Amino acid sequence: MKFKQNYVTKLIFLSLFFIALSCSRDSLYEPTNNETLALGEVKSLVIKPGINSAKIEGVIDDPNVTEVKIFWDNKSKSIMVPVSNNGDASTFTTQIDNLQEKLYIFKFQTLDNQGESSRITSGGAKVYGSNYLAKTVNRNIVSSQLKDSDLNFVFNSLMLNTGILGTEIIYINAEGKEIEVFSSNNKTKINIADFKSGSTLRYRSLYKFSPLALDTIYTEYNNHKPFVLAELQNASGPFSKAEYDGKRWGNLAAPWITNDAAKNHNGYGGFNGKNKLFNMESGWGAPAITNGKIYQTIELDPATYQLKVTISATNLKDSDDGGGYIVIANGNGLPDVENITTATEVLGSERIIGTKVYYVEFTVTQTTEVSLGEVSTQSASGRYCNINSWELLHVQ
Repeated sequence: MKFKQNYVTKLIFLSLFFIALSCSRDSLYEPTNNETLALGEVKSLVIKPGINSAKIEGVIDDPNVTEVKIFWDNKSKSIMVPVSNNGDASTFTTQIDNLQEKLYIFKFQTLDNQGESSRITSGGAKVYGSNYLAKTVNRNIVSSQLKDSDLNFVFNSLMLNTGILGTEIIYINAEGKEIEVFSSNNKTKINIADFKSGSTLRYRSLYKFSPLALDTIYTEYNNHKPFVLAELQNASGPFSKAEYDGKRWGNLAAPWITNDAAKNHNGYGGFNGKNKLFNMESGWGAPAITNGKIYQTIELDPATYQLKVTISATNLKDSDDGGGYIVIANGNGLPDVENITTATEVLGSERIIGTKVYYVEFTVTQTTEVSLGEVSTQSASGRYCNINSWELLHVQ
């Protein structure tokens, strides 16, 4: 009895299986007539998406096939593609235009002159259009720096799933020739060692919707004139002097400007002849300094900078009346000590309170003249500040 029940159960299961299989074949193959599905179907199907279009390629190895029917949108649209058969496997190619930006499922059925048809095969592709094109933006250069002919710049990062291939860069080299280079999509830091100073480069980005896409999309060119970091002159030891007393003290050579208050050694000050460093010093027989100023003025382009100042020895203290300051200010000149924290022209400042390397950050919003240097008020009890170097750094 148990054996009979198992046998009946198996028969029911097999019957249901074949019924399901039959329904699946009917819905998949959908013959156009009542004949046997004897024709060869489309093989090696490739669908290449394009801008509101799709290019379709396939192989047919049945010499009886005369055309291929392609339909989509639930069979509401279709085309017939003739097939030229020379007895061997034949290929067909067609392009469908005026498609919407969406995923398409195309179905294919071969036909012959006798009205027979093959079973249906299908393939899909996502067609792209204006929505995707709106996302194909050019990369931006977020920072650049040119020193002599050595150019370094940084692109912003873009999501790789946008289909970006990379960026084409065209520049003029040091010999005046136009050079084209290509930067891949995963590279953001670029170096060009032979860039012509003062020239402008142009660049555009390339996109491909998918590896099979018909079109390579190019953005419009952007122009970029590289940032040139201004260099401070006579800015590290041994400093050059313009005048010297023949013993120890002198005045720093241009472009440094030294006011009279800083020349407290009988008309000299700022240049220490013992070590050839930058030093504003009072005491030990020299008078006090009130608002002594030593600075140079340069033109800076819009950017964020750091002024790096290396101080090798000082006894300036936070408790001193007045004190010494590193100051950066708009225009030609620096404010007095008592006005440094409130003066609107000051872009950045830091009080000197010990031996270390100072980094004073500041931002310039438009091309302008900027003065930078030291301002100090110090007593005759003996104060000094040996500065080894001044250096301007580009932050962004």
